[in-house]
Amino acid sequence: MSPTPESAAEFIQRSDFIWHQRFELAPDVWTPGTSPVAWLCDLAELPQDLSGLTALDVGTTNAGTAFELERRGAARVVAVDIYDADWFGVRALSEFLGSGVEYVQASVYELPTRFFERFDIVVLWGVLYHLRHPLLALDAIREITAGHVSLESAVCDAELPADQRARAIARFYRHDELGGDGSNWFAPTAVGLEDWCSSAGFEVERLAAWPAAGPTRAMLRLRPTEGLAEYEQISYERPLRCQMG
Repeated sequence: MSPTPESAAEFIQRSDFIWHQRFELAPDVWTPGTSPVAWLCDLAELPQDLSGLTALDVGTTNAGTAFELERRGAARVVAVDIYDADWFGVRALSEFLGSGVEYVQASVYELPTRFFERFDIVVLWGVLYHLRHPLLALDAIREITAGHVSLESAVCDAELPADQRARAIARFYRHDELGGDGSNWFAPTAVGLEDWCSSAGFEVERLAAWPAAGPTRAMLRLRPTEGLAEYEQISYERPLRCQMG
């Protein structure tokens, strides 16, 4: 049975965890976070019908996106974050919604050793710029993707002169220069983000970069290429898994 608006409002009122995402918990009752799950799903052009597919939501926070993937019929949904299941309330939310979403506490770098399968859909929204090793993260994501990756991230176009935005360059934030958040490390240009993904072995489709006058965010759809990743074909460097094996 779906939760009622009254029970959802009461749940939100008594919750004591961090709300990051805004999503509809019950008809016309929205969670108090700021990251708009429904809008991002539309921007990412996620199919309404995911029947029979498997999905992985990396950096899930409140698991709002994972719950939406489940609502759209995904056969299996796994939500991943570096915090335990209570930090963003995933355990309580799952119980309240009667959800079958699985929760795994792990970093993005660990994913190839935590999952010995490939997911049809991998969602990586609002994660890449929090990582000190973004290319390593993309390498890890490619290893566990069978279908496509939906990637949303910060980009630095708005910080650059207009004639520099077509270059594949990136900003490094030593302190909290990006959004006043000391956990933000890198933001490439939108072109640079596409090049990162291509180098890591993905076919890249840009769905959006906004605002148009000077993008600060971008949404990409990625599909793994056949065979070795591009960087493996031109560099002496090999995937970290080989170095560790």
